[in-house]
Amino acid sequence: LVRRRFTARVGDAPARATSTEHEQRSRIAGHLFSAFGSGRDRVVVTRVRVDKTLRAMSSGALFATSATSVHRGPSVLAAGRSTAGVARNVRFTTSGATRRSVCAPRGSLARAPTRARPSAAAAAAPSANRRVRRVPDLGAHRLRLAGTRRVVLAAAAGREDSFDDEIDDDELAALEALDAEGWGDDEDDDEDAMAVAAAVAARAVGSVDDDGDDVDVLGEGDDEGNDEDGVALLRELFEYGGVDVSEWFNLGEDEDIEVSGIANDSRAVLGGDVFVCCVGTEVDGHDYALAAVAAGAVAVVCSRRIESLSEDTPQVIVGDATTALPRLAAAFYGNPSASLTTVGVTGTNGKTTTTHLVRAILNANDLKCGLIGTTGYLLGDVKLTPHGGVWEPEEPDPSQKKDCTTPGWLAPYKGKYEVPNTTPDALQCQQLMAGMLDNGANAVAMEVSSHALAQGRVDCVDFDVAVFTNLTTDHLDFHGDMATYREAKALLFKQLTDPERQRAVINLDPSHVEAEKKKTSTKKKDVESDEDDSDAPNEPEPEPTEPTAAFDESAFFIAAAGSGDRVPIITYATHVSKSLEADVFVEKAELSLFETVVTVRTPAGRFDAACGLVGEVNVTNIAAAVAVGVALEIPLDVIAAGVEAMEPVPGRMELLDEGQPFPVIVDYAHTPDALRRAISSVRKTGVSNVIVVFGCGGDRDVGKRHEMGAVADELSDIVFVTNDNPRTEDPYKILDDVVAGFRDRVYNLPQIKDEAMFPFLKDMYLIHPNARFETMKLQNMCRRYVMVDRWFAIRGAIAMATEHDAVLICGKGHEDYVVVGNRKHWFDDRVEARDALRKIVGVQESGMDTTNLPWGRVGATSGNGNVLDA
Repeated sequence: LVRRRFTARVGDAPARATSTEHEQRSRIAGHLFSAFGSGRDRVVVTRVRVDKTLRAMSSGALFATSATSVHRGPSVLAAGRSTAGVARNVRFTTSGATRRSVCAPRGSLARAPTRARPSAAAAAAPSANRRVRRVPDLGAHRLRLAGTRRVVLAAAAGREDSFDDEIDDDELAALEALDAEGWGDDEDDDEDAMAVAAAVAARAVGSVDDDGDDVDVLGEGDDEGNDEDGVALLRELFEYGGVDVSEWFNLGEDEDIEVSGIANDSRAVLGGDVFVCCVGTEVDGHDYALAAVAAGAVAVVCSRRIESLSEDTPQVIVGDATTALPRLAAAFYGNPSASLTTVGVTGTNGKTTTTHLVRAILNANDLKCGLIGTTGYLLGDVKLTPHGGVWEPEEPDPSQKKDCTTPGWLAPYKGKYEVPNTTPDALQCQQLMAGMLDNGANAVAMEVSSHALAQGRVDCVDFDVAVFTNLTTDHLDFHGDMATYREAKALLFKQLTDPERQRAVINLDPSHVEAEKKKTSTKKKDVESDEDDSDAPNEPEPEPTEPTAAFDESAFFIAAAGSGDRVPIITYATHVSKSLEADVFVEKAELSLFETVVTVRTPAGRFDAACGLVGEVNVTNIAAAVAVGVALEIPLDVIAAGVEAMEPVPGRMELLDEGQPFPVIVDYAHTPDALRRAISSVRKTGVSNVIVVFGCGGDRDVGKRHEMGAVADELSDIVFVTNDNPRTEDPYKILDDVVAGFRDRVYNLPQIKDEAMFPFLKDMYLIHPNARFETMKLQNMCRRYVMVDRWFAIRGAIAMATEHDAVLICGKGHEDYVVVGNRKHWFDDRVEARDALRKIVGVQESGMDTTNLPWGRVGATSGNGNVLDA
């Protein structure tokens, strides 16, 4: 049972709760001397000797292979795997204090042996030189026995001082006699002698084979010259991955290819890699196969024959190379998610903060948790590359010596840490998790985007807990409609099948924008008049209209998880109408501009916690993370400690403090629902005026732009509509789309109708110079400003704030760039806001009036001395 629990490959033997050297040896013995099960559950160990294993174990690592054997780039901290594992399988109780016990095996891909990459000379060798002749099956049994004999003798001779029970002289003499007689070379060998030798071999690593399975160590090629610690065989890789092959082209039936890596980008190919020709929305990998081979690829996996490749390059024809990639990657890198407590979080909003909270809770439970998401790929404080290595800047960062950017100038974006996607591609997922596992990680919290689910990036990632936060309008440019978007998110829950281990965590609060509008009372004046709202966000609403007014998202995702028939479901909520239904419910939330104090009810009891996250929007995120802790049966005091240890997430309701008398908050809100929640959260702290700066990205969902304009206009006192990431779109056109959400209302205001002689809700540089003063006057009257330059908008908003106001800068959050065309340029809302806070005080103290635009001298005629324009 122990060995079957650890479905592992060589170099990836994550023991779960081992405490003694004997138990460690038992697990190693299970890996080295057992070939059990069938199909995908079968583990085969090749070319690994017991003496190497014992040496690695005595030095603190279970196996000699390290991070360099499984991913590109520098090794993460160059540390060996931890022998302490994660007690993964949950028995859901109300006590919340029990740890999960080891039980049935995981349903995962078999793990392929991976060893160190070949030398540079070997990597550069022609692919034909890397071919190996396959050994006929007729003599395989004899080779296995001979290999076992050499292993036993080497272990007995080299490590007998570390055995729990010494091998006596008679046993050693018997083994030497068998060696002299050529044990395994004759079909009539004494079976009793072979059994004795097998028992001694098991004792050599501290354990016997409890199940009586045959000893099965494949010893072919066990010579020193062939003991290459980083190569998998191509045919074995497909076997372990369970990938059906239509044709082995340019590869004989008795031939195989040694593979030292996998690549799906010809620019990232290293010598010895197999190149997988993935077909994307814009690029077809088949067109880059020749470049991949030139870079050192020794074989190509493709969906059709590639005529441009020579006969020296084997081509493996499969039905769909794109869908084969995650299975091959999981097999090559040992299905690392099967050895980690893997938590996947999906939803339109809240993914980033929830994953950070989950990491804090798991860390508080003494688990080293990695993080994969929008803000980066992290293990502790170490930033990782998409391939699992430690990130290091490739060039100097010119912004390090600058306090801010310059208006109207696109600063270079160099030497910055960035990740390509919220959820990396299928290959990078496996590489990242393998790198984390190799360096002591026990768990990973992962944002799972709808794009990733639709494109199969997380296929073969074995999730223990899947979390649904909410679903609102977004990404319709990719999915087309909300139904398709919803179905993509549901894929995460449809793969949950193991009731002993896997859990679904579902938010019962309404997700739909219209339901949320009713929940927050819509009109800002109504919110201001409600004195109790700042203290009790869960007060009963006058109408119990449930999400049936739109689409019941929670019911849909509960059904996707099997409605409790496949796996247990843990629900959470913050709405008082859901208090009786939810397993985890936030009974009370005290909001301030500096922290959030919550009282949470769970099946295991209640607890109070003060969290450094601010805003009502984060109350739901806290509930989600607590529900994950409950699902993993983490004790309540540990969950509470994790919540209290949580630090602000970069760019997620992040409070900036430069000693100013009013709060300035930077948030990533870039959807109508997220913007509504962010503004409402700030307003519930009791501020007098909410000043909002936001924009919409180019080449993205156009339909949400006017909705975001309407939300900002409805809930804010002062609005600055500005640039975001225009990409290849006209930024002025984007501004016009956003303003469409409130243009008619503003133009029909009585005071505006009497004054306005032209459309003035535009950037003033689109206005004739003779009308710019009038444009600023009208925008001042309605307190709705349109500025294409975000640099000006941030400073204009901060300069208008007084002691009891709040400035909320939305849309970019943690992003430290602006995308113009197809290039990134340095621009960070947090840097710009801090610079404005430091400098505008001096401007105001010099006698400038900054309460309107343009700035002017106090007491001077309005419009004179436009410092902002200067």
